[in-house]
Amino acid sequence: MNTHTPPGSSVQQHFLQHQTGWSVSLLLLWAVANTLLLSTTELMEARRADYPLLWWEPWCWEISSIVIVLLLVWPLAQWLSWLKGRFSLAALIFIHVLATLPFSVFHVSAMVALRKLWYSLAASSYHFGEWGYGFLYEYRKDAMTYFILVAVISCYRFIVLRLQGEARYIDESATSAKPLPDRLLIKKLGKEFLIAVGDVAWVEASGNYANLHIGISVYPMRITMKTLEARLPAEFCRVHRSVIVNIHYIDHIQPLDSGDAEIRMRSGHTVSLSRRYRESCRALLKQWELAS
Repeated sequence: MNTHTPPGSSVQQHFLQHQTGWSVSLLLLWAVANTLLLSTTELMEARRADYPLLWWEPWCWEISSIVIVLLLVWPLAQWLSWLKGRFSLAALIFIHVLATLPFSVFHVSAMVALRKLWYSLAASSYHFGEWGYGFLYEYRKDAMTYFILVAVISCYRFIVLRLQGEARYIDESATSAKPLPDRLLIKKLGKEFLIAVGDVAWVEASGNYANLHIGISVYPMRITMKTLEARLPAEFCRVHRSVIVNIHYIDHIQPLDSGDAEIRMRSGHTVSLSRRYRESCRALLKQWELAS
């Protein structure tokens, strides 16, 4: 068993450090490719069937559809995070089947609104057709899109988890003990590493996980912030509903006009210090200053 985590490839590190940029870029790449393929296909089929179709109409149909789908990705990802670990597999399948209905209602309604706006700007009019049949036609596609997005988001998160590793107790049978052991086990790409709890600079809540920030790496741990706060050593301080910091890694604290404050970590990251935890944080800092 290794006692440290290798840096990994530069591409891997860049991906883990800029996940938002990567995920947004991949989504946009897929959206552009999908729109290009479907729009040109509709134009070619209309020409082959000698069907009168203005060149911009397929672009309007596909762009209006994909834009709404893209807007639904983030809320769907949050929805999946909330569902995780709360229900059995059978219940999850039932819930997802039901969720396809509001997903489709929003997609169709917003898509039709965009198309009507586009057509009106082009001095034309858009007709969706008979709503019952039209919605059933779109719902079939939307349900498939919903489940594809669920699968893609889940696979993406699994890949990220495999690449960045996951923190666990060394002795899984001792999860109820407190405080935390001096070291935690990191399982990453089939390998195991040990990290010192004191090396954790700060912790951020993420759904059912707590993300441990150590240097440039982030290791998720399946534990609630309340439980983690109770088990961390005394030098860790809760500064926000979703953030715990190691005071040894604080560079400075900047008060804000709102009464809250901003904590600048030595790594350059900034986290919020809410008014609720301000006094307890200051008391802990004073205590450690006196002790040193």
